[in-house]
Amino acid sequence: MDKRQKTPNPGRGGRQNGAVLVFCLIFLAILTIMGVSGMESTILEERMSGNMQDYNAAFQAAESALKVAEGWLAGEDAKPATSTNGSTTVWAVDAMDPDTTDGTYWWDLSARDASWWSANAEAVSGLAGVAAQAQYIIEEYRTTSFQRPLGIGGEEVTVARVFHRITARGIGSNSTTEVKLQSMFAKTYN
Repeated sequence: MDKRQKTPNPGRGGRQNGAVLVFCLIFLAILTIMGVSGMESTILEERMSGNMQDYNAAFQAAESALKVAEGWLAGEDAKPATSTNGSTTVWAVDAMDPDTTDGTYWWDLSARDASWWSANAEAVSGLAGVAAQAQYIIEEYRTTSFQRPLGIGGEEVTVARVFHRITARGIGSNSTTEVKLQSMFAKTYN
């Protein structure tokens, strides 16, 4: 009988090299990076969604101001008086623009901030979910004449049609979100 006993081979199962541990750590690091990247993407999308919602609120507020101004003009029987200093509801065209040749419209000037709009524009009331109520300015833009027949085979009479430019400013739920819209409104007054 051989007195030598077989000893287990240290290279086969008795001693492990740790390859599985290294693989698992690398795999865990990859999953962590993917998770953090996914969270950052979700946070960015949430911010974009919030900004879009705020912009939509400002846009809707400006639209409401346009509709209020158009409704006011539609209800006027006589042509409204104009002013160059804002003392009437209707401004003379470009009365607010100190330099009409510089290529910058008055509503884009940096001096036309929130305090300027509050002092010179008409405010709309009752808008919910906004940081400030929407405002509008009406300008008498241009008057044109056209021939209107009095009846079939009858005479024609010259009628004046007045075009008004309405500029509205809406604010979203965040006071830094601002939308400006314009519309043209034409009416023939009595």
